[in-house]
Amino acid sequence: MTHTPEYLRMVAARNATETRLRELERRLREAANTAVKSPAAHRGDSAWRKCDEAAWQATLAELRYRSRNEIGALTVKLDRQQAAIRAWLAKAGGHRAKRN
Repeated sequence: MTHTPEYLRMVAARNATETRLRELERRLREAANTAVKSPAAHRGDSAWRKCDEAAWQATLAELRYRSRNEIGALTVKLDRQQAAIRAWLAKAGGHRAKRN
């Protein structure tokens, strides 16, 4: 199936939004890692304790709360873009069915 430039543009924009959302989540996780002081070298290390995990989860929750506007905006934008792509595909599929 050959896609039009309009479809390719919509997919590229959706992919860019997904990337921004994943990058934001990665930054928040790294900030949580930095904020938690533990004898473990990293999360999942054998020296990582339950209290370290609890602190990490609490820190991540706080960081997500502070970034909730950006996360929400990106999530809504991503949903809207995905809906537009689905609508475009349904419309394109409908036109093809009518032609045949």
